[in-house]
Amino acid sequence: MNSLHPNQSKILDSLLDNPEGLGLDELSKCLGISKSATKEHLLKIDSMGLIRFIDSKGGIGRPKRKYLLTEEGHEVFPKQYSWLSSTILEFLVEDLGQKKMGKTMEKLAVKVYSSMKSRFENKKNFPELLGELTKVLNELGYKIRLKQSDLRKGAIIEASNCVYHSVAKNHPELCQFDISFIENATNTNVTMESCIAKGASTCRFCLKKK
Repeated sequence: MNSLHPNQSKILDSLLDNPEGLGLDELSKCLGISKSATKEHLLKIDSMGLIRFIDSKGGIGRPKRKYLLTEEGHEVFPKQYSWLSSTILEFLVEDLGQKKMGKTMEKLAVKVYSSMKSRFENKKNFPELLGELTKVLNELGYKIRLKQSDLRKGAIIEASNCVYHSVAKNHPELCQFDISFIENATNTNVTMESCIAKGASTCRFCLKKK
């Protein structure tokens, strides 16, 4: 995103954090500039194919327009997995098959967790543990948000960025890494309720007591 104006980068960041979309008024407030100036930035990044918009009718007046990231918009954000890593993942899936690759990703998650284990140990409570998990996953490029911290109700975290999106679209078994890593870090049972690679706006994980 180095070639973009800072306000254009901020728009993309805001849309990534709000996968349901944002309107012109909301983006203008986020940037702290006029709606007309915001519109100019939107036209620029729209011409680059990084955003799209949807119009929805609701009551009297003009349809409400919301802006969202396109596939190209998502790819603007840095990924922690390089092109070579994605190629290796693709090769391994084809070589090992779906079932074995899922198990391999689980083992990889355990290995990665073990290398970071000290960051999760001795946390005073579960919310503090979730805070550290969110921090770690964001460092890995997931763009995580904590939605619900009460484990009794089912703690919820959401990722608006998939670090291996292009490969996972055809091989969702790669998501076993995410599930296994979160389970090991929190000692919980994790259910993936939605997945970006399957067309959802976020990857949503529900954590419950074992």
